[in-house]
Amino acid sequence: MSKKIIALSVLLLAISSCGFQPMKNQGAIKVGSISFAESVPSSIKDKLKILQNDRSNNLGLIIENYELKERKTYGGNALRALEAEIKGEIEIVISNGENTINKKLVIVKNYSVNELNPLSERETIRKLEQVIQTQLIDQIILEVRLLEM
Repeated sequence: MSKKIIALSVLLLAISSCGFQPMKNQGAIKVGSISFAESVPSSIKDKLKILQNDRSNNLGLIIENYELKERKTYGGNALRALEAEIKGEIEIVISNGENTINKKLVIVKNYSVNELNPLSERETIRKLEQVIQTQLIDQIILEVRLLEM
């Protein structure tokens, strides 16, 4: 029993002294400047606060032209909408002084339109817009990380 306690205490001492830390700042990315176009909603601006402004870093990020489009697919005997898709598009420009990357990021989500309650359909669209915005932000962070490497 005492051997187990000694082995456990040595293991805990080794882990604490070797500098082992879980990835705390996994989303912490430092950029020199972030600018937004007027078409970018405030919800995306708020969610991009995860990017830290560091003036010593020469990495610049420009978020341009956010659009949310809806398209319905019609069919069936009554020729009514069967399903719809929501497409979120955002254009970004990332530059680090020597390289400039222009990208258009697109996320598409489909949903069924056979809902009889129009309030429920609007709520579905609102929730899908939130999901699309979150996924677009994840893609922006991925692109910034790739350029930092």
